[in-house]
Amino acid sequence: MNPFASYRAINTKLHAKKRILLSKNEWHKIAQYQEVSEVIGFLKKRTGYKEQMALYPSSDLHRLDLEVILDRYCVEEIETMLHYFSGSYKEFFKTFLMEYEISDLCLILRTISREDELKDIAKLFVHSEKWGLAQYHKLIGCKNVAQFVEALRGTCYYSALKTMSVDDMVKREFHMEMKLYVLFYNELIEKASRLKPKDALLAKKMIGVKIDFINAGWIYRALKYYDISPEEILIYSLPNGDKLSYSKLKKLSYSKNIEDYKMQVEKYLRYPLFKMKNDVFLDAMTDRYLYQFACHMDQDDESIASSIAYISLLGIEVNDLITLTEGIRYKLGEGDLSRYLVHTI
Repeated sequence: MNPFASYRAINTKLHAKKRILLSKNEWHKIAQYQEVSEVIGFLKKRTGYKEQMALYPSSDLHRLDLEVILDRYCVEEIETMLHYFSGSYKEFFKTFLMEYEISDLCLILRTISREDELKDIAKLFVHSEKWGLAQYHKLIGCKNVAQFVEALRGTCYYSALKTMSVDDMVKREFHMEMKLYVLFYNELIEKASRLKPKDALLAKKMIGVKIDFINAGWIYRALKYYDISPEEILIYSLPNGDKLSYSKLKKLSYSKNIEDYKMQVEKYLRYPLFKMKNDVFLDAMTDRYLYQFACHMDQDDESIASSIAYISLLGIEVNDLITLTEGIRYKLGEGDLSRYLVHTI
């Protein structure tokens, strides 16, 4: 029995939670709605979401408001899971909260860089108040990027940002955000290495698969839309992928053209990532693979596979809810909506 992870307790709890994830019938029902307010009304009554939605009594919520609410719900779910772990396992799952904290740090950074007002920015924060940074009051008081970096002294974020060169600072917003997300995935892998061998292997596998698809999307967009060198593309590609080794990432970063890139990455991943020609479907195709992979891995009750899978499945559900709400706002028909979603409607 693992002294740091009560598999039986957490997996019993997760089996109940997974039954709370939206069913196929519910997705079909939501897709029939004509107004965003109907989606809001549904979530306000829906087990799981209604507790977080109750904190926002107004039905006049915008897309950004809903995104904040749903992200806070994900954070709350991860916080709840932490009660079932201790030691290296608790530290590993706490690391998933970093993604939401980095989202807030990037929000502050963008606001400072654009010299916008920071006064009301806290209402958009989604980070864990229990496990997050203590110095947010300092961060929202910063007048420039140098102060922002200095306010992070003593945290893992400072060590990632303090090494930025003068050249980096020319495009500081982009570079700093990339450095923070590289840090996040490095931390996940490092914390996974401290788990029991079986759990470490499973964790690294699941994280590695996601890293592969993040890299595939990043390199594709960099080659097609960004004016940056192959060397820079490679620098900001994440290590520790499952199928995309450093040598493969290097080859992809130096692709002759977009069509050559597509052919190579689909061969490496063994998945038709670019099956749908329009780039707007790239994220949906990625999430469809990750959804199936999480469902497949979620079959071992004597490991942490179910716990990691639940975080992944919940994140994909939230992404679909935001996408569906946006589609309803722009009056997309059910047939058009289905192409943007992971879940079947």
